[in-house]
Amino acid sequence: MNTQLFSEYFIDKKVTKMGFGPNGRSFGDIIFLLTHGAHVLVTDYRDEPDIRASKERLLEQISQEEKSRITFVLGEHREEDFVSCDYVLKASGAPLDSEHLNAAVKAGVPVHTSSAWLFQIVSEKLDVTTIGVTGTKGKSTTTDMIEHILKENNMPYHVAGNIRGVANLPVLSEIEEGDVLLAELDSWQLQGFGEAEISPQISVFTNFFDDHLNYYKGSMELYFKDKSYIYKNQTDLDICFASKQAYEQIGTYEGHILEQIEDVSVALLPDDLELQVLGEHNRENAALAFAATQQVGLTRDQIVDALKDYKPMEGRLRYVGESEGVHYYDDNNSTTPTSTKLSLEAIIAKHPDSRVLWFGGGADKEFDYTELAQSLPNLVAQGVLFAGAATEKIMTLLPDGFQENLKVVSSMEEAWQHVDAVKQSGDIIILSPGAASFGVFLNEYERGDQFNNYVQKLLNK
Repeated sequence: MNTQLFSEYFIDKKVTKMGFGPNGRSFGDIIFLLTHGAHVLVTDYRDEPDIRASKERLLEQISQEEKSRITFVLGEHREEDFVSCDYVLKASGAPLDSEHLNAAVKAGVPVHTSSAWLFQIVSEKLDVTTIGVTGTKGKSTTTDMIEHILKENNMPYHVAGNIRGVANLPVLSEIEEGDVLLAELDSWQLQGFGEAEISPQISVFTNFFDDHLNYYKGSMELYFKDKSYIYKNQTDLDICFASKQAYEQIGTYEGHILEQIEDVSVALLPDDLELQVLGEHNRENAALAFAATQQVGLTRDQIVDALKDYKPMEGRLRYVGESEGVHYYDDNNSTTPTSTKLSLEAIIAKHPDSRVLWFGGGADKEFDYTELAQSLPNLVAQGVLFAGAATEKIMTLLPDGFQENLKVVSSMEEAWQHVDAVKQSGDIIILSPGAASFGVFLNEYERGDQFNNYVQKLLNK
């Protein structure tokens, strides 16, 4: 893309970057802003060793001239930094009632999420096709399926949104007229779409059920409001594809169904299409990907041929491998009881004669674990639960006598010590936590990485 098309947004502009996480997204966006002439103030209420280490790594990657245009305010947020700038680029999960963001809005300072800012600039400057995918669960897999279909059919595309380690703003340096911009969008990123009053041209809504209620203070209405920005600002020429479940939820919360919203069922797929991903829920994801990619001009045969070859991504009910007769699955991104129950049911359907050893539990996001806990004796033989409030709930809800089958642990090392001692040939071992990672792990990525690193050692023996 010609940088002159978007230089007006950044050259000599003062940008306050709220939040400085250790992942690649913050780094990429900050470096992009500096490279394109902006003055950046990075502020984080934390001033921990990992934040200071991230600061040093970032400074090593920029020039002396760029260092003169970056400032750090760590350990606090100052109102002056939010009202005396041209833009605020907020972190995902910034508090709903943030006094600093409210001050920026009151002062007339635009507040962006990086994904919404990217979509806004692209939509204003280029003729591209934008696709956004959201949902409580399934959005990562559905996005990955769409990307796979586009890639297999040699369509020019770019991926943004909630992708691990991938920054959004650098996409502006690559995207061209006629390209497809595809993004996985969580509710926090969609807050920015609501503030910008934009929506993707082609939207996908996989499902909607309890999640993030700790953030939304127990309000499903607030959670749905953010999710609804996936379609809320679409034009008459745009379209939103929703699963049957999401379609019903939209009707419940909206009181009606907007004209551009269409429900999609697995009947859209050929009956004889065999997918390499497990579970009926993944067949629903494939149907949504099918519908979305038809909108960009691909034929039925082109889409089906690509879906036949699709393999699950890391953390989404992915088969990792087999060692000494034991099979391993990584479902790290199942962080709700509903998604974990679906995954365990899919494993049972695939391996009806095997014992399932389960890695689950952790921190609570204010879920009701009754249904999952009551069903566990029919789904798993033994397992470990990572310490946390969710685990405490599960243990109290289990049927009498089943508590002894699940051991509460405080680390991945302790979990493997227990499971290694009880596993036997023919078993299925699966990480599908149904809970958040915080407490035992820094984040969900660390949990998944530790599980997979140990499995790889077993596979490479």
